[in-house]
Amino acid sequence: MALTLPLELQQQIFSYLDPWSFYASRNVCRYWKYASRDAVTLAKQLGQLPIEPTTWAKKADSKRRESVYDEAARALMLGMRVKASSSSDSSLSSRLDKSKLARSKDGKRAVSLHDRTITHYDMSSSEPSIISTRPINDLRTAIGGGPWFKCSPTSMYELALSSDGRMLAIALERTIQIYDLSTAADSWPVASYITSATGHYIAALDFEHNDSLLRVQLSNKGVVVYLGSPQEGKPGLEHWQDKGGLKHAFLDASKLALPQSEATDSAPAVSQRLAGVQLLRPFAHGWLVAAQKHATNVQSGSYCLAHVPFAHIHGHVLTAERAVTILEHLPVHLSDHIQHLWHDLPAAHVNHPRFALSPNNSLLAMSENDSSNTASPHSNRVFLYRLPSAEKMMHSLKPQHPLLKSFESEQDFKYQIKRLPASLGSISGKLLDFTLESVHDGAASPLAVTAVTDTAAMSWTLLDN
Repeated sequence: MALTLPLELQQQIFSYLDPWSFYASRNVCRYWKYASRDAVTLAKQLGQLPIEPTTWAKKADSKRRESVYDEAARALMLGMRVKASSSSDSSLSSRLDKSKLARSKDGKRAVSLHDRTITHYDMSSSEPSIISTRPINDLRTAIGGGPWFKCSPTSMYELALSSDGRMLAIALERTIQIYDLSTAADSWPVASYITSATGHYIAALDFEHNDSLLRVQLSNKGVVVYLGSPQEGKPGLEHWQDKGGLKHAFLDASKLALPQSEATDSAPAVSQRLAGVQLLRPFAHGWLVAAQKHATNVQSGSYCLAHVPFAHIHGHVLTAERAVTILEHLPVHLSDHIQHLWHDLPAAHVNHPRFALSPNNSLLAMSENDSSNTASPHSNRVFLYRLPSAEKMMHSLKPQHPLLKSFESEQDFKYQIKRLPASLGSISGKLLDFTLESVHDGAASPLAVTAVTDTAAMSWTLLDN
């Protein structure tokens, strides 16, 4: 049919397409690709993409416009195809008949806390089997020294199970205990009162980075504290007993410093803070982190990629420094003329998002609780971002000398592509695990985002063009 249509008619059809349909159409065949390069057609499609400012397009030739379009199409994942599937297994809460649960990343181990009893399960077969049980260390069944939990029927515990199912962290209010489930039931846990949580309470726990760091989310406007110190190997209970363990704050997001915006005649200076911080990977003598960025007196914020440097304390224990560099802004608000095309965007006003980085460091999955869904308070929306290259992020870390700006060429087109996410879908229940990993072994294997909650499990396989 394409070869029978006049070129002018083909280009007229293109003018009515949204960005995703236009991208798919121009990759059908060489004739459609040629028709899509029309200056008017391409200019209209570029106008539908979040590229600012638009003044660069007036100086650019057709080849430059197409180059910018291809760059934007990749950053915005216009060719990404997603295949969603739900797990056929029954939910973890129904299989174990318990409400307070934690799960290992491989799904082979699970733990429940019920009636002051910790039960360790083997989930590798269709029917869960009990590996061991032990009492929780509280004032009524104290094991060794404190701090103990002050248990009551209404106690709101938070649980986290290590990736191999061996270490269990339990939090209540501002106290954390870590158990080695491979030891005897009467063995002592490592316990500590978390001074960073004073005045608030612990809202969630997660083991991260080879189980050597414990991500502690506080009720204080999305403040996150990382306890422990990063290691390459799998640490045991002795790691949490050491000076770089449970009593060591590797990173306290409340102490991170963002630059304040400059005051103008029309607006005062605005201070900024990070919420929901999550360490992604070591990067440039520090860590690459994902977080929400909030400004003073603004209800909703945005997401961002940032760099946090670290320093050595006492020779070998690492701790994060306060200085933060924003490497990439991930906005959630757009201009009115294109907002309707990207209507399903994150809210960025929730305090506890979860992130997952792909093995090749090119994609970032994000789950945020949908607080607007009053019918299902534990409803999570899942999104996917394309990350900039490591070279581009390194360039953002290098300061540019002010004198260099005067030597910039008039032909050096300045523009910025706002990296918006693709909406994958949603899943109900309290999030237990969130990953972005290869489906099979091998470099050619597609990636999949997997979200597991206490009531369901979903997987989104990514087929990237």
